[in-house]
Amino acid sequence: TTYPNGEVTVGHYRYYTVNFQQLVNYARSFGLHNMTLLLGHENYKQTYEYVYGGRSNMFSFKENHELAGAITNEPTYSNQTNYNTEGFFFRGMYDYDGKYFGQVSYRRDGSSRFSPAHRWGDFYSFGGAWILTKEDWMAGTKSWLDMLKVKFSFGQQGNDAIGDYRYTDTYTINYFNGEPSLALSTVGNKNITWETNSNFNAGLEFDIFKSRVTGSVEFFSRKTTDMLCFVFVPLSGGYGGSYDNVGNMLNNGVELDLNLNLIRKKDFSWNVSLNATHYKNKITMLNEDNKGFVLDGHAGYVNGNYFHGEGLPLHTLYMKKYAGVNEKG
Repeated sequence: TTYPNGEVTVGHYRYYTVNFQQLVNYARSFGLHNMTLLLGHENYKQTYEYVYGGRSNMFSFKENHELAGAITNEPTYSNQTNYNTEGFFFRGMYDYDGKYFGQVSYRRDGSSRFSPAHRWGDFYSFGGAWILTKEDWMAGTKSWLDMLKVKFSFGQQGNDAIGDYRYTDTYTINYFNGEPSLALSTVGNKNITWETNSNFNAGLEFDIFKSRVTGSVEFFSRKTTDMLCFVFVPLSGGYGGSYDNVGNMLNNGVELDLNLNLIRKKDFSWNVSLNATHYKNKITMLNEDNKGFVLDGHAGYVNGNYFHGEGLPLHTLYMKKYAGVNEKG
């Protein structure tokens, strides 16, 4: 559509976010024992509002760029989306003589992005650390070893980053023969629920030669269960696809952090940092509903330009080969 006398449009959006927390803290020390406890409740609400309007047949291109500066009404639009989470959580921390450390935590979270039957998830964590250099039998290393810590942790986090209203069908309202009509916009899946990321870490932290060399070495294993993925379907069905909890994935690796203080003067210092990570990724399990295709012995499904198959990395490319294009091309 062209507007020989010009068109003016105005749009406005707002984000409202409210985070309401109630926290109870308790701390106590007795002898060489130190303990802190935290109990809390959290409610988060986000509201997005958008309004849009337009008019054509402007009186002036230069002076009035408001809707009042044109006379013919064009289609207007407004919408509102809401996102809400609620959580209950607990954390306990303990240390003995600044040498031995322990921590446990638990969260129960609910998200409006899932149906009421699958809205809540439970997540927990625990960990510990031991500073070896505070032990008397390590006294012989104090001339060069300033700090050596052994640590481990296991923790879970939930992921609901899939957008709003993905558990139900949504529609757009259109104009047809003078009457309102509905057209399918997105297809929902009422059975989707939280994706859970379980992380295990174990490693060492060190500080040597009067902090000339500091760093850490860590092994990590990160398992994702109930992966939330958008599953594409043939468009002949009338829609592009929907979200589903498709299976599990595993990442294993080692990470190194090293910081060198090569020069330490009153007016000049030179520091060099090194970080290196090596890891392997693979899908360990797919639901039977998502194993409708086999590629090189791996059962899975094609998702756009990727193939998600058991025993393969998540981002395994799957591209069609066209006649006249060689393999190098």
